[in-house]
Amino acid sequence: MLPFSEKDKTIAGVTGILAGTIATACTLLGLDATQYDPEAFATPVKILQMEDLSLTKLRWFMILDMFGYYLLLLPIIFYVAKKLAVKTAWSDMFTWLGLSYVLIGAIGAAVLAVVWPQMIDAYRNAAEGNREIYAMGFLMFNDFVTGGLWNVLEVLLGGAWWMATAQLFHNKALKVTTIVLAVACFADSAGNLFQIHVISEIGLNVYLVLSMIWPAWVGVQILREKF
Repeated sequence: MLPFSEKDKTIAGVTGILAGTIATACTLLGLDATQYDPEAFATPVKILQMEDLSLTKLRWFMILDMFGYYLLLLPIIFYVAKKLAVKTAWSDMFTWLGLSYVLIGAIGAAVLAVVWPQMIDAYRNAAEGNREIYAMGFLMFNDFVTGGLWNVLEVLLGGAWWMATAQLFHNKALKVTTIVLAVACFADSAGNLFQIHVISEIGLNVYLVLSMIWPAWVGVQILREKF
């Protein structure tokens, strides 16, 4: 296998910084779209009831999520794969876990980018007696993605990849942050599996914050040739 060239490292580093930037923009747009209601995504029925909610902003919130939190991590995942290959015989498995995290997460975001605006628009324009049907459909899709794909399966796979990746860093702060990120993913998954909502909420919130910071931090480390 060919080693990463300086150009390849630059691509991985810049893409990591871009991922963190877009993930941050995603979070800010989501807050703006939901009128800075911190409970909106935790209680999705609130989204349906927001009369001034911008469907365009909501759609772009999910598109930015798809790229910032997931697809733009791909260069870093393959960069890490090279380093894992000389550390462990399980490198292919860990790389597969990282790729699965990206694929599952991106699929979920792509689905919601289409489903959320359509279902909310249908709910708004439905007769009063039919709104409950659209609300049930909206919540079903939301639970399928957020409660199943994202906050059970995706974070479980991503946590395992981050835990393996943490062992590669010489920067102690970055190493500890990566471990905390992995543990947060495990907590989110376990909390949802066993329906312990306090654990899942803490894990999810830590994950959402650190997964904005982490790719940009790693990107800078790659550009500075410290990773």
